[in-house]
Amino acid sequence: MSELSFSTDEFLEAAEELVPSYQKRKISEAINDSSLEESDYDQLGLSLTGEKRNSGLIVPTSAPNGSTESLWGAIKGEVYDYLCTTSRRYSKERKEAGITVKNLITILATAVASTFNIAIGVVAGAMTIALLSVLKIGKNAWCKLNEPAK
Repeated sequence: MSELSFSTDEFLEAAEELVPSYQKRKISEAINDSSLEESDYDQLGLSLTGEKRNSGLIVPTSAPNGSTESLWGAIKGEVYDYLCTTSRRYSKERKEAGITVKNLITILATAVASTFNIAIGVVAGAMTIALLSVLKIGKNAWCKLNEPAK
C-alpha cells in the first residue's frame, strides 16, 4: 500500500473538485488550521453530515429519516476499515501504488453513499474531514482513538 501523507495542496484540490460549494469554506479552514484536535474534527464531521445542527440559514443534509445508523459513524468506520485493518474489502485499493487523497475520498465516500442510498456529494465533505483528521493526527494515533469497542 502506498503511504498517504498530509499535503495542504492535495487536500485543497480534492475539496475543490469533490465538496459541495456550501461546505468548501469550512473544509478549507480545517485544512489550513493546524491546531484542530480529534474532537474538533468530530464536531465538524457531525455538522457536515447534519447530525449536529448549527444555527444559520443553511440546513445541512443528513442521513435519510428512519436510518438508525450515524452517517458520521459510517464515514469513520470506512476510513478505519481502509487504513487501520487488513480486511479484504479494500485489499485491491490498498495494493494500488500512488493512490491520491482525491481517489481515496472518492472510493470511501462512494461506499458510504451507496450504503445510505444518497449522492456521493452529500458525504464528500465529511469524508474529506475524516481523512484529514487521520493524516493530521497521525494514522496510528487516529486508529487507536477510533478502534471499535470489542
